[in-house]
Amino acid sequence: MPLTPKITELLSKKYNPNVTIFGNYDSSKSASILDHDNGTTFIISENTLFSFKDQHRNHWMTLVQSFPSNGEQYTPKLGELYVANDGLKYNFTTKEEILEMAVKYFEKHKHNIE
Repeated sequence: MPLTPKITELLSKKYNPNVTIFGNYDSSKSASILDHDNGTTFIISENTLFSFKDQHRNHWMTLVQSFPSNGEQYTPKLGELYVANDGLKYNFTTKEEILEMAVKYFEKHKHNIE
């Protein structure tokens, strides 16, 4: 399934009260979902930056061009793990993998109305 329908479906579901959707993907192509109970987040921005952060502060991101690290420009590679000075871990991966993580996680928080 292409990404756009999956993203639209993920952002259009009704979730339990601990989960909030911010932004409007349909109009701005930017949105995020937050689990207030443990800080798990999914962020999409302009269809280029996808990010998922779990409750253990592990981050998965799509590739960025480069960023400053220890006084030098750092260019991540697909599949690489980067550990920041503050201990945060960033895993660089694909949009598809990040979206699948978000779908799998937030599916557990879907509000089931019977």
